Amino acid sequence: MPKRTMRPRNARRLPALLLTASLVLGACEQPPEMQEAAPERPVLTLTLQSSEDMASRTFSARAEAAEHTALAFRVSGQVASVQADLGDRVIEGDVLARMDDRDYRLKVRELEGQLEAAEGQLQEAEVNYRRGQTLVQDGTISRADFDSLRSAFRQAQGQRDATREGLATARAALDDTVLRAPFDAHVARRNIEPHEQVSPERVVFVLDRLDEIELRVGMPETLVVHRDQLTGVKVHFAALGRQYPGRVQAVGVDVDEDTQTYPVRIVVDNPDQRILPGMTARLDFRADLDAAGEQGYFRVPMTAIFDHDGQPHVWVLDEAGETATRRPVSLGPLERDGARVQGDLHAGQQVVTAGVQHLREGQKVRVLTEDEMRGARR
Repeated sequence: MPKRTMRPRNARRLPALLLTASLVLGACEQPPEMQEAAPERPVLTLTLQSSEDMASRTFSARAEAAEHTALAFRVSGQVASVQADLGDRVIEGDVLARMDDRDYRLKVRELEGQLEAAEGQLQEAEVNYRRGQTLVQDGTISRADFDSLRSAFRQAQGQRDATREGLATARAALDDTVLRAPFDAHVARRNIEPHEQVSPERVVFVLDRLDEIELRVGMPETLVVHRDQLTGVKVHFAALGRQYPGRVQAVGVDVDEDTQTYPVRIVVDNPDQRILPGMTARLDFRADLDAAGEQGYFRVPMTAIFDHDGQPHVWVLDEAGETATRRPVSLGPLERDGARVQGDLHAGQQVVTAGVQHLREGQKVRVLTEDEMRGARR
């Protein structure tokens, strides 16, 4: 019987191992461009602004009257005459319109007569009450009769007081048949004509006070944080070809959810009253950031800063905005909306603000568009 030749147990695995090794070595010998590259990552970025750029901003706004008041009669009736027209300048106390006051004058006369009668009755009741005080003491009248005299006196007092109050109300209503200007202003709207029937709910005039003009803008957080360093506002009206100094009157503390800006109200003196409501203006803001210690710093959100080898870094993109590079920075003061950083940075660079922990040196990135960011928020 022929002898069997015994093969080593691992002999059968040897070709497979050699094949695997050749594949691995082949992969290692492939040029870099053939190896699998790191995937392109979508990122959010912020463009760095210099302190000078952050300190000055330009906005557009429309002029509004500093005081815009709707006027109505306090009583109902028929309009007798109108003394003011659209665009007229009126002085405080000027008559704007009069109402037919015949019924109100008759009411006043009626209550004046009633008051006179009530005072006569009170005078008589007081005389009887004073006499009763003497008679009850010597027993000429009973205590019950005296109590009646005192009650009549008090009723007469109440009647006189009620009539007096009614007369005061009637006189006020008579005065309210004349509509007067509450302050110096211009007539912005006239909604009334003679012989019309009007009621207290109906606005008949709208007045604009034009000695001051207001403008409202939405200011981004990068500028509103420097509101205490605002050195002034220049307001230019193209229609007038003039520039006016403005001042910040108020700054809102709640951000507008739609625009993500803070409401700011600017006031401009308008002594010649050439600025009219509705005129468009360009507002140039400037803040003194040198005094605020901002010079040389860039402001970034905290999400842009990460630690690498024990030092804070940020990711910056190349000029094409396609590759991320680590850049060490030194931190300035931390603030509510981010931090100030210094380093090998310059204005105009794009800094990654989201996903910084997932990037690698030299990794390709894709900057998300505003539409993509809005879609992600939904």
